[in-house]
Amino acid sequence: MTKELRDLEIYVINLDRSLERMKEMDVQLKSLGLKYKRVAAVDGKVAKFGPREIDRRRYSLAHGKEAGTGEIACYISHYNVMREFLKRSKKKYALVLEDDMVFAKDFADVIVALIERGSWDMAKLNGAHGGGNVRIGRLPCGRGIVLNLFHQSKSGAYLINRKAAKSYTEKMLPMFVPLDHEFVKFWKYGLKGVSVAPFPASEDTGPSTIDYAAVRLGRKPWYRKGSTALYKSWIAVRRLFHVLFTLLKK
Repeated sequence: MTKELRDLEIYVINLDRSLERMKEMDVQLKSLGLKYKRVAAVDGKVAKFGPREIDRRRYSLAHGKEAGTGEIACYISHYNVMREFLKRSKKKYALVLEDDMVFAKDFADVIVALIERGSWDMAKLNGAHGGGNVRIGRLPCGRGIVLNLFHQSKSGAYLINRKAAKSYTEKMLPMFVPLDHEFVKFWKYGLKGVSVAPFPASEDTGPSTIDYAAVRLGRKPWYRKGSTALYKSWIAVRRLFHVLFTLLKK
């Protein structure tokens, strides 16, 4: 095991009822030579969420729909992993994985290279649609370290250091947007955030444990989304200025 991997704690978030997913993750990670810890995910079908966990009114205004229990459970599961990392590990970095990830053959090499470079607090390893990438560094197998001018969804695989874990756990509750919208507000958390392009991890195309049919039912009609449009426009502008300011400092 390399020095970089010795400094790394790996967590897999997995529902107790998702046994097959855990088996598949175990096979993948062992084939990559990565030792991990399983963390039980919060189950949205049985958990109860109060105002400490979710600001429902603000969520409706910012995201244009009602918060689904699966989305809240996902958010709190990631929060719990970050707390676990800070409380029970002395290592410098944590790799957080959802149990539906599929990894490229060079996944472990990318992790080692990112830790070697170390000029980040959070590194995003999976995502969907283009993020307006601006390359700021190189990684093995033709991959690059990039900044995203635009929002890039998904939060199934990412690296954080202890600074990021501390800032997230201090500021990310109560939830008012999904995790993949929240944890990329690097200006809010005082973090240097990057992505890897192309991504070394992707989402399995099988069924999700989040009930997206229920999520779609909770959406507001377009004519009631004025506050959502204003919020998303502000965040888009804020992200753009943050990236430009980051580039100017380099």
